[in-house]
Amino acid sequence: MDEVSQWVQSVSSATSRLVEQFVEFLPTLFGAALVLLVGWLAARMLRSAVRRLLRWSNGFFDRRMGLERARALRFSPAIVQLLGNITFWLIILFTVTLATRILGLEAFSAWLDRVVAYLPTLLAGGLIILAGWVISTLARDLTAATITSARLAHAEVFARGVQGAILVMALVLGINQIGIDVTLLIALIAILAAAIAGAMALAFALGARSLVGNLIGSHYLQQHYEPGQMARIGDVEGEIIELTPVGVVLATGRGRVTIPAKVFHEAPTTLLAEAKGADIKSAGAKRDD
Repeated sequence: MDEVSQWVQSVSSATSRLVEQFVEFLPTLFGAALVLLVGWLAARMLRSAVRRLLRWSNGFFDRRMGLERARALRFSPAIVQLLGNITFWLIILFTVTLATRILGLEAFSAWLDRVVAYLPTLLAGGLIILAGWVISTLARDLTAATITSARLAHAEVFARGVQGAILVMALVLGINQIGIDVTLLIALIAILAAAIAGAMALAFALGARSLVGNLIGSHYLQQHYEPGQMARIGDVEGEIIELTPVGVVLATGRGRVTIPAKVFHEAPTTLLAEAKGADIKSAGAKRDD
């Protein structure tokens, strides 16, 4: 009986100490719960405020600049939702950090402190990427408008290229700001850019080979021939009526024939007018004799 009474007494004393500790901890637990509740409400309010502010800025730009000009500065619905959610979870993170400090969870609180201390660096990198996206969109529209006004072709391709280059630069700067080593990324981008440049140069060289041949042939044609002369270029015979930068135009019995200037180096070419003139002079000299 003495052993049972001692066991009951020890259990009773342990239970009473546990209850006392719980009662002493109740204010701390209540304070942490109150902090979480207030933080959750504040996070919801700030999320709604950020979304309303972004929608208001879209309307402001539309009214001040017009729909077309303000298109590059408008926040899409997905961006509005994303920025609102980021605000919400940032407030929740600060709130949880404060609650863990109140509860005395030192290990978890120290880990959250490191996360919170890293947030400014993360936000700075995100802002650099966001600013790069806005600038690249403006540069794309400006490039497209400039090329279109100059009446040049492929305006959209050049505009997209400018936008891509600025975006890649912003991504590299943003990731570097966050603290991630971008050496390998820069090397990959350099290799990719060199491959694209080499492919474009090869394509241009193959495509412009005929044009370069015509330009060189036209240069030599203009040194040896002039409009008004009779010439035979390859199998075509007629009067030269025009020498263009890339060819020669002959007037034949069947009409005007445009011959690429590179044929000057590839086919026999005969100047007929000088030969006829020489024959006439020689015939006149024989009559005089």
